Amino acid sequence: MAREDISIEPFRGDLENLERMAHLSWRDEYGAASFPNFYRPAFLRFLFDRIKAEERDHLIAAYRGQEIIAFLANLPQRFHYKGRIFRAIYSCLLVTRKEFLRKGMAITLIQEALKINQKYNYDFSLLTLETGHRSTKMMDKLRREGQRLEWVRKTHVIARILDLGRVNYSEGLKGWEKSAIKLLGSHRPPKAKPGVALREYKAEDVGQCLALLDRYQQTVSLALAWDEKELAWELDYPGVSKTLVYEKEGRIQGMINFIWHEHLGKTKEMWAWINHVAYPELSGKERFGFVQAFLKYCREAGCVGTIEWARKYYPLGPFYRSRFFPYFRAVNLVSWTFNPEISLANIPDVYEIQV
Repeated sequence: MAREDISIEPFRGDLENLERMAHLSWRDEYGAASFPNFYRPAFLRFLFDRIKAEERDHLIAAYRGQEIIAFLANLPQRFHYKGRIFRAIYSCLLVTRKEFLRKGMAITLIQEALKINQKYNYDFSLLTLETGHRSTKMMDKLRREGQRLEWVRKTHVIARILDLGRVNYSEGLKGWEKSAIKLLGSHRPPKAKPGVALREYKAEDVGQCLALLDRYQQTVSLALAWDEKELAWELDYPGVSKTLVYEKEGRIQGMINFIWHEHLGKTKEMWAWINHVAYPELSGKERFGFVQAFLKYCREAGCVGTIEWARKYYPLGPFYRSRFFPYFRAVNLVSWTFNPEISLANIPDVYEIQV
């Protein structure tokens, strides 16, 4: 796409303008349905401000004068795979103004991102695609053209409702959806279990939390790799990221991290999106109490529901026992694999973030 009045450049940091543009685009695609506000400025700062100053070209935008018309974020990450640490990025938040759809703008941004990937010599880029979404159709086209886009796995969603009345009003649930939720008991208030109490994460907990998450490198096919500084930012960011921990025998033996996301429907409602979980040594009874305590915390914080992307890197049984139910959505995890020495096709279990 070539137009003299449009420039492709590093994102200028105009977060509020990006949020407004993204809302118009998402509302056009999803209509009156609820959608999460991934472009809330506080959430974007949580993602972007950890990127090194010399790598800010990872955030790519298209401008027409002072007006942002398209955006793509590439978040640097490290992964453990088959005994080695690889440098990767997570590509996300692609959005284009309605009037520039199907005019090559998204492809232009992706081509610019590929140049940056080559500049920094990344091994692969992960992205999630929703079936039927415009981005999925675009990636299918690129795959047919010979790009090395590998399907990694399908990720399903499970959810737990904490305030059915508010969810119903905001999202306009269908009658059968409400009936199914009630039949499963997935709207009932969670109950704290004796002997299992969670507390809020403190800065001095980061080492023990890192040790828990590092264990996934030995048990999960593809797993995020952290250092303490990176993880400290990830686990506790005001108004965005929250972590609860479970102490037993003088040490942290369980942790759950989640993101406060605003869902925009008829009303603006807060949901907790589960991001990182680890409880390897807890008994089944303790894990169930752990999940109940987490749900109780979220409900008391005014959250209407919680979502988990079932990535199969830890046991989900306690969540189903706590009346989580399969949500009516799934996404495909895809790798744009640059390193010819590896393939990420058809990996059954992945420990990664979800944006």
